[in-house]
Amino acid sequence: MTGRAEQSVRRPGLTDGPPPGTQTAPGRPPVTPAEGPGTADDPLLTIDEVIAELRVSRTAFYRWRRQGAGPAVVRLPGGGVRVRRSALTAWLRRLEEEDT
Repeated sequence: MTGRAEQSVRRPGLTDGPPPGTQTAPGRPPVTPAEGPGTADDPLLTIDEVIAELRVSRTAFYRWRRQGAGPAVVRLPGGGVRVRRSALTAWLRRLEEEDT
């Protein structure tokens, strides 16, 4: 051991920052858990739950993520990825609006 702590280097990726096309309101206070994401009414879905609901392959889901075309995700500290129910619903609504 050299006595020096190892430092992890993380490269920026697709999940850094808000999803493409997301607008943030300057000066707006952060949303509290009681009124927004993170509540029992807005659960975190696993990738398996999302792809089963959408009836697509895991490969298609991750391709959409690479292209910046999929729903917004939450990256967990251990590297897992989850999708909020509200983010999936909003993404599907945007797709419907673009289609009409």
